[in-house]
Amino acid sequence: MIPVLIFGVVVYMIRKRGRLRVFADEIMIPRITDSVSRRLQVLRFVLFVFSFAFVVVALARPKWGEKLQIYKGKGIDVVIALDASKSMLVQDMKPNRLSRAKTEIKVLLDNLTSDRVGITAFAGDCYVMCPLTSDIDAAKLFLDIISPELVPRPGTNLEKAIQVSSSLFNPDEDTYKALVIFTDGDNLVGDPMGAVSTLKEEGVKLFAVGVGTLEGSPVPELDKQGNFVSYKKDKEDKIVMSRLTERLLVVLAKATDGRYFRTEGMYVDRLLAELDKIKKKEIGGGEYVEYEERYQYFLLSAFVFLFLGVLLNDRKGRWFNL
Repeated sequence: MIPVLIFGVVVYMIRKRGRLRVFADEIMIPRITDSVSRRLQVLRFVLFVFSFAFVVVALARPKWGEKLQIYKGKGIDVVIALDASKSMLVQDMKPNRLSRAKTEIKVLLDNLTSDRVGITAFAGDCYVMCPLTSDIDAAKLFLDIISPELVPRPGTNLEKAIQVSSSLFNPDEDTYKALVIFTDGDNLVGDPMGAVSTLKEEGVKLFAVGVGTLEGSPVPELDKQGNFVSYKKDKEDKIVMSRLTERLLVVLAKATDGRYFRTEGMYVDRLLAELDKIKKKEIGGGEYVEYEERYQYFLLSAFVFLFLGVLLNDRKGRWFNL
């Protein structure tokens, strides 16, 4: 922007002199402009350019002077397990259950900045996407890549999801732990009740979030490019309907003194209130270097140059126009 400013002022001064030639002969111009100092004009222009340049630098917020900071806070360990089975592509929630769940999880993560969070994805098997971390932005990146293709074994295995997710917690701690499962509740493989019993013994509270509607919708079949092909059919060639199965989720949550929520209304606030009731521990976020803000010096310099440029007059013998 600074070269643009310089170019604009130069063009303005050339055009100004050209307009003067229209009203006066070339021989008369030096006598008409005798009281104007070209040097003072240039000096005034330089002051304005310096003022603009220092404003630009101030807006860039320069920092220097290192200061080591150690972050510590109180929070809990929260593992979020997301159902990535094909039934989560059902569109009874727009755009589909999986996308809706991701949006809800991001809202939840934005309110867990003082906690450590982990992410797992499950279908017929379960995979750790992000171990426990206080870096919420990193957790969101891993959340974005979850899809049915990421978990090749089909089906929904809540038992495996609970076992793998609970392995992220510290077994030596009796509390400070919560497992939040986002699923449509359509468990096809395994018995999650045994895993829930172990979960309770380890002091983990389970919170289940049902994703979908009771009316349900057909399960879409997609090609490798993600384009719709047809609806899934059973052995009798009937279209498979996937509905939210709440009963099992309610039982699992109550078994660990947790709660069940449905993805509608203001449930996130209620879920956060329940998580806030869990006893907290000291969580160290690590060390980081903080730099001192120095923009004030450049902003002050900009005002000084601007002030001098406004006061400076381009007439000979008069430095300041008071």
